[in-house]
Amino acid sequence: MLLSKIRLTLVTLLLLSVPISAYSAELGAQEAPLFSFSVLSDTHIIATDQVSQQLLSRALADHHKLRPDSKLLVLNGDLTGGSEGDYRSLLALLSRQPHAPVHATMGNHDYYGVWRTPEGGMDTSKMNPAWSSKQAVALFDRMWGYDKPYHELIVEGYRFLFLSGEAYRDVNASNKEDAFLSAEQLTWLRDRLTAAGAADAGKPVFVFLHQPLPKTLDGTDRELGVVQHQELRALLDAHPNVILFSGHTHWNLETTNQVKQLKFLAASSASIREVWSAQNEPETLSVSQSLIVDVYKNRVVIMRREHSAKRWIEPSIAKGYDVK
Repeated sequence: MLLSKIRLTLVTLLLLSVPISAYSAELGAQEAPLFSFSVLSDTHIIATDQVSQQLLSRALADHHKLRPDSKLLVLNGDLTGGSEGDYRSLLALLSRQPHAPVHATMGNHDYYGVWRTPEGGMDTSKMNPAWSSKQAVALFDRMWGYDKPYHELIVEGYRFLFLSGEAYRDVNASNKEDAFLSAEQLTWLRDRLTAAGAADAGKPVFVFLHQPLPKTLDGTDRELGVVQHQELRALLDAHPNVILFSGHTHWNLETTNQVKQLKFLAASSASIREVWSAQNEPETLSVSQSLIVDVYKNRVVIMRREHSAKRWIEPSIAKGYDVK
């Protein structure tokens, strides 16, 4: 065990000259972070689906055991199947278990009320004329108490920015399953990032959007992901201290590359409900993955967790910062 720790320490030291480095969960446990938060995505809670609820319940218990004093639980899109009943099932589940304060973003599946039949089933061959993107956004905002589907949070002096797609394919068929970001949301994001840079250009900024940017992480070359991907990429490129967290692809954290240093850092949280392989196919339902993030004064450590076996996916990823 000691030799293993020494090797991992040497790996970290050798990689200090590059933006990110391998890091040991065991070594990290020897120093208390300033604070921690969790990132989960693709819970896909449906009122009639007991499997989705059991998987999320297990993940929540694992997170609470590992970080009982966590400051934040991020649910990063594809929370539900798009109905009010699904949201109420999710909120009821959350009310039964201890967890950090929750903040959420919308994913494409949270618009799926548009595919609901009058009998409550799903039919993706035709849209439900009684449902719309506007109603989906209003439902999301009402369930979480937001005034719009994007918002800002300050935790221990660190900035958290939550983005959401604002329109589904009922508004424009070319949107497909991609996130549509309005000009207003992009302007808001630019203003918030500028404010972050002015306050402390060395401090990390945590940004959350369900869909990843195209051609970044493994599995992101199959669709646009974000309709306004060029505008969003330019904004984030101008702020290298951003960490962009996404979900959507479900790709396995252990067998595919789901953390990548661009001009900013991109990281996926895989999926709670169903993890997919590099062949873009679902794996066994027993695999359920998400992230724990430990924030230190001079670095952020992204730790990947497999909840079924209750084990860390090693190595964790450390990103250094020059915080004033």
